[in-house]
Amino acid sequence: MFIKTKEILEASESALLGFSINRSLLKPVQRLFVYPLVYLKLGFGDFTKPMAVWSFTSFALMVLLALFSSSMEMPQEIFLILFNICIWGILLLTIFSTPSAYAFYGATEASVNKIVNILDKNGVQSESGIELLESNLEKVEQRIDAKVKFYKWIIGAFWGLYLLSLNFQLRFLSLSGEKIDDTFLNSGFEDFLYVVLFTVFALLAMISYKRASNMLMANLQYACVEQKARHPAV
Repeated sequence: MFIKTKEILEASESALLGFSINRSLLKPVQRLFVYPLVYLKLGFGDFTKPMAVWSFTSFALMVLLALFSSSMEMPQEIFLILFNICIWGILLLTIFSTPSAYAFYGATEASVNKIVNILDKNGVQSESGIELLESNLEKVEQRIDAKVKFYKWIIGAFWGLYLLSLNFQLRFLSLSGEKIDDTFLNSGFEDFLYVVLFTVFALLAMISYKRASNMLMANLQYACVEQKARHPAV
């Protein structure tokens, strides 16, 4: 079952990322150099999907508002109210969208059916086989969560080292009696910007990785449920 789980997971990753599930000589190279980039892109797209919907909808409504206001006289107060509704009202609706809009982690009927076909190909059809697969997938999910936590620790440790280094620099200046001049402030501000940019990039990468992993595991879990429905225990 361990070998089957590994093969199913590899094939499911390929199907989710849009690659062929068949093994080839290029597959190891793809997994090393191509899959991680596409995986992060997939997770980032899922993470920013509500933002894209909000931006597009707000922009479309503001264009309509501008056309409507130019064709007729509209009090400035009414225009400002409608303008804020286009921005903040749509944002509110996007944030509090119903569970059916986000609860399935990007799992669709087509993607679930692809993985069901992978399960059939690997002979995972009986209830006991599906339950063993689900048990192994739980261990994989725990490993994913552990990796994400490790990334969080790296970001936290990076900030800790930065603040410790800054504290040592200020302490050294205080002991040496030197004044904090513009050169030191400019250098410190540049370092701070680099740290912020690194943190933002690292957080986006971590969130994208987690989102893509959630999509993968959700498709596998729903495929297991679908497989149980198709092959009920006698």
